[in-house]
Amino acid sequence: MPSTFPRVALLLLAACLPLSLSASETARRDRARLDLERGIVAVIGLPDGDLQYPIDLAAGNELTFYVQLDDAAQARQLREQADAAGLLGGRLVVEVGGPQSIHLAANVADAVFVHTSPAKSPSDAVVLHVLRPGGVARHADRELVKESPAGTDDWSHPYHGPDNNPQSQDQLVKGAFRTQFIGYPKFSPMPEQSVIAGGRIFKAMGHIAHKANQNDMLNTLLCINAYNGVVLWRRPLPAGFMIHRNTMIATEDALLLGDHESCKVIDARTGKVREEITIDPELTDGPVWKWMALRDNVLYGLVGNLEIQVDTQKSDRRGLGHWPWGMWKGHDYADPRTAFGYGRTLVAIDMTTKKLLWNYRDEEFLDARAVCMNRENLYLFTPGKFLACLNPRDGSLRWKNADEKLLQAIGAGGKAQHYTTGYATTCYAKCTEDYLFFAGPQRERLVAAKATDGSLAWTYPIGNLQLVLRPDGVWAAGPQASESGVQLDYATGEVLNKFPARRACTRATGCLDSIFYRANGGTVRVLTENNVAQHFDPMRPPCQDGVLVAHGHLYWGPWMCGCQLSLYGNIGLAPVASDSDVKAKLPTAPGSDTESNIYADALAAEANLQSVEPLPIAADDWPVYRGTHARNDLAAGTIPSDVELAWRVQASPHEMLTAPVAAGGMVFVANRAGCVQAYNSHGESVWKTYVGGPVYYPPEISQDRLYVGSADGRVYAFAAKTGRPLWSFRVAPRQQLIPVYDKLISSWPVAGGVAVRNGRVYAAAGITHYDGVYLVALDAVTGQLLARNETSGVLSAEVNNGVSLQGNLRIEGNELRFLAGGVYETARYDLDSLKCLNDPLVQVTSQFRTAFYPYYPEYSKYVSLDFSCPNGCSLVHDASYEGSQFVNMALKDALPPGVKLEPQEEARWIRRRGGPVQKTLWQDKADRRFTAFAVTAETLLSAGHPDAEPDAHFLVATEVASGNDRWKKSLPAAAVKGGLAVANQGRIYLTLENGELLCFTPQESQQPAPR
Repeated sequence: MPSTFPRVALLLLAACLPLSLSASETARRDRARLDLERGIVAVIGLPDGDLQYPIDLAAGNELTFYVQLDDAAQARQLREQADAAGLLGGRLVVEVGGPQSIHLAANVADAVFVHTSPAKSPSDAVVLHVLRPGGVARHADRELVKESPAGTDDWSHPYHGPDNNPQSQDQLVKGAFRTQFIGYPKFSPMPEQSVIAGGRIFKAMGHIAHKANQNDMLNTLLCINAYNGVVLWRRPLPAGFMIHRNTMIATEDALLLGDHESCKVIDARTGKVREEITIDPELTDGPVWKWMALRDNVLYGLVGNLEIQVDTQKSDRRGLGHWPWGMWKGHDYADPRTAFGYGRTLVAIDMTTKKLLWNYRDEEFLDARAVCMNRENLYLFTPGKFLACLNPRDGSLRWKNADEKLLQAIGAGGKAQHYTTGYATTCYAKCTEDYLFFAGPQRERLVAAKATDGSLAWTYPIGNLQLVLRPDGVWAAGPQASESGVQLDYATGEVLNKFPARRACTRATGCLDSIFYRANGGTVRVLTENNVAQHFDPMRPPCQDGVLVAHGHLYWGPWMCGCQLSLYGNIGLAPVASDSDVKAKLPTAPGSDTESNIYADALAAEANLQSVEPLPIAADDWPVYRGTHARNDLAAGTIPSDVELAWRVQASPHEMLTAPVAAGGMVFVANRAGCVQAYNSHGESVWKTYVGGPVYYPPEISQDRLYVGSADGRVYAFAAKTGRPLWSFRVAPRQQLIPVYDKLISSWPVAGGVAVRNGRVYAAAGITHYDGVYLVALDAVTGQLLARNETSGVLSAEVNNGVSLQGNLRIEGNELRFLAGGVYETARYDLDSLKCLNDPLVQVTSQFRTAFYPYYPEYSKYVSLDFSCPNGCSLVHDASYEGSQFVNMALKDALPPGVKLEPQEEARWIRRRGGPVQKTLWQDKADRRFTAFAVTAETLLSAGHPDAEPDAHFLVATEVASGNDRWKKSLPAAAVKGGLAVANQGRIYLTLENGELLCFTPQESQQPAPR
């Protein structure tokens, strides 16, 4: 990635380029022209139409290539070849589109190659839109470089700048936002600290893993592309050094990182140490860097004695998050001689010459958590001793205030380190040009002192406040259990306004028009112009960082906690206003002009839609995911008394398969490369085709047709018998791809599958409420739009929250439903009109957690069961949404007439409490966990593994009445979620996480007579 972002430039290429190159030669040449090791490259057209070119281009590197072609047949051929090479859907994405637009979101591409004729080439404006700042587009005869937009800001220090005020000056981050990327890592150990500059996020992750998913990032430094979320490099951090302190500074081309040995200058592009800055031992008590700031090319540092060495803690606990608070080693700050961040020597170093400009040494130990700088002064504090000010130009002491009234007001440091207070390691001093402020987890009250002499200005009776210092006042996000946050007057401390209280530990941050802080689930955004509180439902600010603001974007970091969430990972949001070439905003209300146009060109239909080869569905077939539209795993046929493996095929060697569906002697699967396949009852391939994005949930069979929802934002219809394409419909409001965990998918993927009833195909597209959620009902034969809903992403305009698409589609009664994530447990829509049936909730809290299978398959792959037997008994098994809590399979006795259980929370995180108690008739003693079921009144068919043996995969048939296993077969891998289908003649189809499709049939003595 370039270290500086020049103005837009058109550069003529050398005239000596060969006139004609082979595909391999062109690919080698183009790869050599890329100054990238990891990133996203858009390819528009193919040189001489050669399909081998993108395959060769992707060989031997870690780049992701987006290829856009204007010929649908050529795109299909390229998908076939890319799939055969194991590249499709991951390293190579193929889209169909003309030159009017490139189907990527703004600022996503690191580079663009244009291999089309001038008449078919996209305009420079279109190319610049998808390029990130500093990105380069290459045509046959010229280069185009994107400049960095005016008005952006860095987040160069852990608290934004040397003043420790987490208020960005970025002029672009305002208004409405959309998802820019969702990336790795998904989870982080504790603590976590980040800085951002030069188009890169530098993220340091610490020494405590509270869950096993955090172990991989222990003591790790990452560099991440700030525009598309691609991890550019990683390097280890020294074990034993506590990183939560002001010793990280990001610049355009380097990261300055202080630790227990030196200040390391790390090259931002490569991750290699350029040089190390150390201080003469005669000047300091030791080599440890306690605090750092960079201003006007001068590095300031507090350097000193060795500290308590922390211990790296791995974890074997499963699940997404949740962890115990404690007074971790060193966090009690018991002795300033060894406590984190305490030192006695301040230095200033010229970063050009690396010469020491001055040094200052105090007799007392200075607390780095309370060191800060404004433009004129550098402030120091020793608890109970003094507040002091240095001249940063020469290190001379300007004043030292030991006034007892001031020191008593600031008080001794509390131990903090609790979820209602926060982290003992948090910085607690901030400054403006006129005032110093002391507040935070360790403080009993907020104290304001004058910057000119340190004299006490005023106090506020609550101390555990997260401050954002803005021109219109001191915005103090209040502690847990407080009435509210407050906006205070600088001069007097008078309360100017109130806003909703902050939840617990996470710090507040600010952008041009808002401040952000933790809600009770999700993120609160307070619009400072009118004090209106809004809500980001799916994610909450990371514990130490908060929401970071830089480069025209908002950033949420990877997750380490256990609070209500739906999205986990490194997440970037862009202001909608930055989509400069997207003139129309997304529709906000039915009947608007924009709404009437978004589906004008959504349907692409082939000829002869009415006549389709028949595929009869038997009464005991399995044509829909998990057996029924209610997704309750009911099998209409009989589960054989014993089975044998009839055949197995490697249906998807590179990408995860969906569950199977089966009818008419055929079985159908799809995968996350966008491949849709059909096999006959002997395991022979009948047909294979491709859609434009990953398929997360299986197709559905109806009316001789096969319907598929794809993460490219479209629904596809095929003739089930032959695979002949019939039509596709774009459910997303427009074609726009973003990076989601190293895949390029639509900003509005059809991620929850489809449901077909009464000649209508239902689909929903979206990820988050703030991006918008789009539902359609389509004519099953023609694909024509019958009903729509584009407004449920904003159910309450006052707080800007609503439904997020966080679960697969199902139909219950006359309602279409899916998990909504956050504020609304379940999204509910009338089947006929698609009117949303959820009552709007005006709140800035989230109660409900999800881990949506498309994005977190390793967690939400476990399934629950609640089967009502004909005699009134219940066969029940609960698996929590994150796969960490289970209730063993059991048969419960029938309840007395008229007695009902309380509804079970859908994510199975909150258990039923109180109410009637059912007698347990039998309970599974093997402590088994399940990823797929098929159940009849007599038999439960399950795929799973014992809890203590996650690699001992099985398929087992259990008698419902007794709980005894009738038969059990070993499996080579885990079944995918819901990956069972029980079809006509007792065939059992099973898809596995290793890409295999298996077919079990009744043993020969059990074979039913053919129909």
